[in-house]
Amino acid sequence: MKKSDVGGQAVIEGVMMRGTKGLATAVRKEDGEIVIDFQKVVPITKRYKMLNIPLVRGIFVLIDSLRIGINSLNYSASLFEDTEPSKFEDWLRGKFGEKANDVIIGITMVFAFIIAVGLFVGIPTAAATLFGEYGFSPVGLNLIEAMIRIIILILYIWGISKLDDIYRVFQYHGAEHKTIFCYESEKPLTVENVRQFSRFHPRCGTNFLFLIMFVSVFIISFTGWGSFLERLVLRIILIPIISGITYEVIKWLGKSDSIMAKIIAYPGLQLQKLTTREPDGEQIEVAIASLMAAEGLEEEEKNIGELINTGSRILSEVKIDTARLDSQLLLGKVISKDKIYLMTNKDEKVKNEDKKEFIKLINMRKEKMPIKYILGECDFMGLDFYIEEGVLIPRSDTEVLVEEVLKLIDEEDNIMVCDLCSGSGAIGISLAHYRKNIKVDSIDYYDIPEKVTKKNIERNGLEDRVDFIKSDLLGEAIKNGKRYHIIVSNPPYIKDEDINNLMEDVKEYEPHTALSGGDDGLVFYRRIIEESKLVLLDGGILSFEIGYDQGESVKELMEAEGYQDIKVIKDLAGHDRVVLGKLPC
Repeated sequence: MKKSDVGGQAVIEGVMMRGTKGLATAVRKEDGEIVIDFQKVVPITKRYKMLNIPLVRGIFVLIDSLRIGINSLNYSASLFEDTEPSKFEDWLRGKFGEKANDVIIGITMVFAFIIAVGLFVGIPTAAATLFGEYGFSPVGLNLIEAMIRIIILILYIWGISKLDDIYRVFQYHGAEHKTIFCYESEKPLTVENVRQFSRFHPRCGTNFLFLIMFVSVFIISFTGWGSFLERLVLRIILIPIISGITYEVIKWLGKSDSIMAKIIAYPGLQLQKLTTREPDGEQIEVAIASLMAAEGLEEEEKNIGELINTGSRILSEVKIDTARLDSQLLLGKVISKDKIYLMTNKDEKVKNEDKKEFIKLINMRKEKMPIKYILGECDFMGLDFYIEEGVLIPRSDTEVLVEEVLKLIDEEDNIMVCDLCSGSGAIGISLAHYRKNIKVDSIDYYDIPEKVTKKNIERNGLEDRVDFIKSDLLGEAIKNGKRYHIIVSNPPYIKDEDINNLMEDVKEYEPHTALSGGDDGLVFYRRIIEESKLVLLDGGILSFEIGYDQGESVKELMEAEGYQDIKVIKDLAGHDRVVLGKLPC
């Protein structure tokens, strides 16, 4: 098979390509992974030499292409289906076993043929009959019929192009054409190279449909103008002949660069403005993967610089401001190298399995998953913490709280501290790291914070001085008679009505249990302030992180419960960030 014989078809979230080695259908799944279904398929005209006769082979190629196309569509659809098979499908599988899918495809083709004949043959033929009373010649009536057929085709394509799912299929259609053009031009199959080519290809099925209209006008003009039934039957009978001639014209258009070829291809290329759309980089990647599998081409290893550029482009397309930095961090995670290494070794090749893992992480970031969740780690107070979804990501704002509490603890103090609503354990572990004689209880109510905090206690070597207690706020501490010199807490404090106004990566991925502070954002402050008096020693300190507009409200709540020397401390941006007060002696 020559490069000019490679063909394809857009499917649901993917592309099918037919090449030298077989047929490959590449589909991008919802998690960003590209999966490829490869089949060793020999064209029908090669399996049966007697069918490879010019002007005859076209109809067999068309039928074979329809069968393969429907099969590829079924495969791509199956990757996104979450519904149970219908009773009819179950019956077919019970009746025909492994051949049930072939039966379904056959039924689909028959129905598709009936609908196509009705829409593009029956309706135009019936409509053209109305003009017979005006004295038009058979040739004129056939031309009118052809015009009606073309109008129906254009309106049909225009109508379905307005559907979102079909629009994406048309984008993949554009990616298919661009990729084939790039391959025919013998340029390396990269997203950047493929982008340069036109999405309008002369061998497209759209051209085939349009040329069938013109060929049918020429052929049918010699048949006269009988009754409606005679014309309908005759047009159906002539479909193989018309298809055969059109197939030969399409093959010639794909190989010829003559002026005549360009003139004949022009209307169909213009129609492709409706049936194709400009693809994005990810869709081009799918088309490239499909063509390479169909042609048996080995995936070329990319270097560090190329992968960072690819990741940056993908993330930039979804308006992620830190696209390049994120790409560097994610590639560094995959190949266990730091940013400096990546910047000074841009030409180093990356294994294909590492490239796939990198693209998988890039696609997670593309969906706005916070980079620190993907990396699985976070820096806080100069320490390294493990994190995952289910705990709040430690932020620099919270370091203000830790620094203020550290000011209250002397280097030699041997005291008990409670980190309440610990999440990842970052606050308590940081305090224990910088004050070598204190002991800390990290308290949280949920399983993931327990898992993460324990892992971070071990990671930072503090098993002898930091313990985890699973409790609904201070319930277990009160029950077990615990007493603390300091309670430090970053409780949930976002008003429920404000949750939906948070940044997308926060509201979609970070745990709402660590964000929602009830209707006024103060629910947990009230409970903690009340319960704290049962576990704090006389003169003990209660310290909170707060929202930028909650300073006075939390201060008033603490005053109402008898706390003294209450301070509201601002962060570097000048916003209220910390409230702390002392329990009377």
